[in-house]
Amino acid sequence: MGVREKLRAIFHTKDGEIQRAYSSYDKAVDLLDARDKNPNFDRQKELEEQLKECETLTLELLKNYEGVKSWKGVFREMHINLARIYLRTGRFDDAMKECDKVAEYDPLDADELRNAIQEAKAGKKLESSQLDEVGVS
Repeated sequence: MGVREKLRAIFHTKDGEIQRAYSSYDKAVDLLDARDKNPNFDRQKELEEQLKECETLTLELLKNYEGVKSWKGVFREMHINLARIYLRTGRFDDAMKECDKVAEYDPLDADELRNAIQEAKAGKKLESSQLDEVGVS
């Protein structure tokens, strides 16, 4: 078995679930950025659908593989992505729950996310570029 085949076996998911979850997250972030930059944002329905897809794909990936596969980095990032999405959509309690899951992989990342959530709850506006750095120690 060649290197490529071994890597495919290690990271095999049904229908490329990892890539679909990352891609969906990227699309959701792009729409959130557009919303935040444009006071006349007129793509709310598209944004809501993309957020739902992102959440669904990410949660399905975690449900199907977390605790089964040893993809700690992938799972950590999936929880970070959910926390960021929840933070940007005002779902602070859900974001905090994701921080608890991130802490299982990296307590420093979880602390950074918790601080960002607390700042947002206190009314501080965090730029998208700032959030991209949060949880990446």
